[in-house]
Amino acid sequence: EACGRVDCARGVGVGGRRMATTTAMALAASSSSSSSSSAPETAGAWTRAALTLAPKARGAYIMTTRVERALGEALRRCHTGVVVVTLRGSGANGCALTVNENADPDVRLDLMDAIDAIVGDVDGGGALDGAVRSMLVGTSLAVPVLGGSLALGTWQGLYLCAFIDGESACECVVTLQDYGDDARARRGAIPAPGRGCHLVSAAQLPTPKCAAPKTGVATIFIQHTSASLTINENADPTVRVDLENAMNRIVPESWHETMFRHVEEGPDDMSAHVKATLITPSVRVPISNGGFAMGTWQGVYLNEHRSVGGMGRGHTRDVVVAFDAPTSTVAQKTIHVSAGKRGLQDITGAIKGAFDADELRAVDIGTVHCFIKHTSASISLGAAGEDFEDAFESALNRIVPETWNDEFFKHTYEGPDDMPGHVKSTLVGASVDLPVIDGEIVVDEECRRVYLCEHRNVGGFGCGLTRSLTLTLQGASRDA
Repeated sequence: EACGRVDCARGVGVGGRRMATTTAMALAASSSSSSSSSAPETAGAWTRAALTLAPKARGAYIMTTRVERALGEALRRCHTGVVVVTLRGSGANGCALTVNENADPDVRLDLMDAIDAIVGDVDGGGALDGAVRSMLVGTSLAVPVLGGSLALGTWQGLYLCAFIDGESACECVVTLQDYGDDARARRGAIPAPGRGCHLVSAAQLPTPKCAAPKTGVATIFIQHTSASLTINENADPTVRVDLENAMNRIVPESWHETMFRHVEEGPDDMSAHVKATLITPSVRVPISNGGFAMGTWQGVYLNEHRSVGGMGRGHTRDVVVAFDAPTSTVAQKTIHVSAGKRGLQDITGAIKGAFDADELRAVDIGTVHCFIKHTSASISLGAAGEDFEDAFESALNRIVPETWNDEFFKHTYEGPDDMPGHVKSTLVGASVDLPVIDGEIVVDEECRRVYLCEHRNVGGFGCGLTRSLTLTLQGASRDA
């Protein structure tokens, strides 16, 4: 049932695994056992709300209305800003956040089936099964605000994907930063010359009328469900060719005939929806000295997943670019962490230890944006424990096998682990946002960790196994 841009908190639950019987479920907008929320708290230009979502079955659920209602009047009076949604607690290890189509419920059913087919059987099974899917899709998401509502495209909805059978409560921290100035965000079209991965120059992006802050974070968000954004190599164009071909292997169009229900728009459509979720609709980039502070070899990609472009659009795509306010940032630090070996490395302590007590005390409501400045390593939130670390690394190696280096990759001169590392970094992501609550960076260390995902045996080009991250602490005190 089509429900427009702002949904009615409806979802589609999947009762079992792989092509299972389906039932319609809801993240209820009224008070019920399915969801609850607390009154929003404010500190300066910042607002935080907490949602507890308890889907009763495994499946994908639209939660746009729940997020907007939780923020209430603070969101409605916000002209420009950004909303960061982060899952926390043990329930987060079986859930994920994404943005996809808000109309046809078959998209949600197909998405869940596709993720099952992509990940396959996880070593150890059980809770690890949901935890691996959770980290692959992601548990942190940023959406700009324009004119008092989330700046979603016409057909976009915010999804909660639940990968655990049976009811499982998941806490969701929703943090709004009100930029306080209409000039700090701008929507515009950028070219998508054809299907594939396209390096986007700063000149092609719509530029807010207000200059970027000296220090801060920029948010770039694509308003479509069959295209995505990522950060990857800005030099060798064969990386972009290989990334497109890899995504076509990961999500084959043959599923149009063998798996998918949502088939009305052609064989490239539903596969494009899946790719858009596996990658991301938004990238967040640190700003330093008034410009994007990416790594030497990093650039922003627009990934056009359809041969004919978006519905009714052809080969241009709408994006929103937002710069935060000059007073938003409390501190920005660069840290260097040693992976030590390929795989997942727990860097929670390094992130929490990067800021001193006075800096953290200045933030009652805020976020820490963590950005990795490399294209063959990534950063994400995931379940705690060596069993999970091993299971995720094993699953990622199955999804992106190094045999592709001999089969079809063109970017091969840095070794068999290099181009697979680029693909993995796009799947896992270059940044994550952590909530800050009453001066504490919240990770829930008894069940969650921040991971550096090292995708190479020998580390990055010229840096070995040492990786650089930019951490940006933002927020406000209630006493400010």
